[in-house]
Amino acid sequence: MIFENLLWPAGKINPSGIKTEVYFIDKSFIITWPKIIGAPLTATDNVTLAGDFGLVVGKKWNRLYTTQGKGKVDFEPIGEKDCKMFNNKGTFKFPDISNEAKSLAKSAINSNVIFIVPLPHESEKRYIVLGDENYDLEVTVKGDSGDAPGSAKGITIEVTAPATTPLPNYVGALVTAEGSLDIETGVFTPTV
Repeated sequence: MIFENLLWPAGKINPSGIKTEVYFIDKSFIITWPKIIGAPLTATDNVTLAGDFGLVVGKKWNRLYTTQGKGKVDFEPIGEKDCKMFNNKGTFKFPDISNEAKSLAKSAINSNVIFIVPLPHESEKRYIVLGDENYDLEVTVKGDSGDAPGSAKGITIEVTAPATTPLPNYVGALVTAEGSLDIETGVFTPTV
């Protein structure tokens, strides 16, 4: 167990929500998983995955736009006494019911789709993972055409991911079709 002071300085900037782009991949495309270190010494180590996701050759993380102010992540405890864990949850809103959006819904509805979600912050790079090597996820995708001119439409993706760590941090590599982002340093290397 690691307990540290949890203090709040007056005037600290504290942006809420998630950024407007999240990343996803089917769990079957992940060969190796980053892990919480065996004997964490700090609160950060206790909730941070060390290492990179190893992917099947040719597979990359996909990008998903999510409407600002409509997406979020949260966690809650689950389980009985002496068996407690967390349900990490995410909600993402894509503003259209295009063929690509409907295809994502069809592909994700009975799949284990892992998400990496960047959180806004003034001075830290905060990315969290929804998904766990040892547990299946539940992905729900709902579509809506909107009911009046100017009303919201699109698909809403809701993810529930059981895990032993609430919203674990990820600081490894994020490889997309466009290139590779080293989350810890913030350096993006485009695909040549």
